[in-house]
Amino acid sequence: MKLDKSDLQLETIVSRIEAGELDLQPDFQRGEIWDTKRRQRLIDTILREWYVPAIHIVVDTDGEEVVLDGQQRLAAIRDFFADKVKIDGTIEPHDELIASLNGLKYSKLPFSVRKAVNRFVLPIITLSEYGPQEPNELFFRLNQAYNLTPPEKRNALHGKARDQVRQTVDDLTDIGLLDSSKIGFTNGRLAYDDIIARTCVAFEIGNLRQHINNNVVEEFYRASRPFSDKTIDSVRRSGIELLQQIDENGSRVKFNKGTLQTWLIYCHWVPLADGSVPATLLTQFETDRGLVKRGEQLPDSGKSRVLAAILRLYDDRASYRVTDVSSVLIRDLAVHLYSETQFGTPSHRTSSELLVALDAEPDSAQTLVVDYLERVRWGDPLIQPETAP
Repeated sequence: MKLDKSDLQLETIVSRIEAGELDLQPDFQRGEIWDTKRRQRLIDTILREWYVPAIHIVVDTDGEEVVLDGQQRLAAIRDFFADKVKIDGTIEPHDELIASLNGLKYSKLPFSVRKAVNRFVLPIITLSEYGPQEPNELFFRLNQAYNLTPPEKRNALHGKARDQVRQTVDDLTDIGLLDSSKIGFTNGRLAYDDIIARTCVAFEIGNLRQHINNNVVEEFYRASRPFSDKTIDSVRRSGIELLQQIDENGSRVKFNKGTLQTWLIYCHWVPLADGSVPATLLTQFETDRGLVKRGEQLPDSGKSRVLAAILRLYDDRASYRVTDVSSVLIRDLAVHLYSETQFGTPSHRTSSELLVALDAEPDSAQTLVVDYLERVRWGDPLIQPETAP
């Protein structure tokens, strides 16, 4: 790998960013995660003419320049030049000049100060003539101190599976599903990418009983073959189905990573096995779940004790890790049992027999469900052969 060092003034760097000559968000980057205080400290460092660590740039196969390391610094500088970051003149150690600039934006700086900022020099390291793994390995080593999350690390693995996940996230974002106003959390630290990647793996292997941990997902990212077209299409279709469920609800549903994955999986296998997902399933499920969480009584339908037991099981496992197999299975089964009870969804793997047992002994729900999961091997396979397309 060849590394060339150069020095560029800030005004030159910002001009290149604005002209689209320098990509701050290649696929392996983390998104812009610095808060205002950290951005202001960087600007304070520049005003003091202290040292700012080198920016690492990769020249990709198309000759385009993308930022390998330094995205957060460059984004903060870009935004300062665009008057989106104000100077904090109270940062220690005290400096009279900087204190006099407190609250000012770039465009309001005295000419001499603005000129000094424009001419502040950043060291640039440009990587070229590299092997396939070398930039990624350097990225990992440069960012070890930042405790990258597993999905952030995986996103630095250039491969077909990574690209498919990114495109699927973009597609589901475009249709409106992957948005905090819909699902209750953002894509900070690539949370959406993580869920979609795990869902892709679950559909690809066709089994909910395999422990899909970070190593399993990474193996797919490192493999030379992509996810099948069937898997990607299935994830998109389940996303569309879930969006319809959310829109029917009329308000934001506060999913977490685990429960979002559960509903994506459920919206995948039920249409293939039983025909359709009841249009108001999510709405009624979340309404009744809220009543149970608050200790309120469900409407008396003759099945209220069974429904409450099912919803408590789901809620108990709603906060568990996505990779916990028993939690994945219990959440999936709980949604189905609720749908079968409230909407008459067809029995699946003799689930009607479990409902009879729960009706007789709702206080033993945990034991009955765990025994049932093992006896019928729920989720293995995810789609039974007689229902698989």
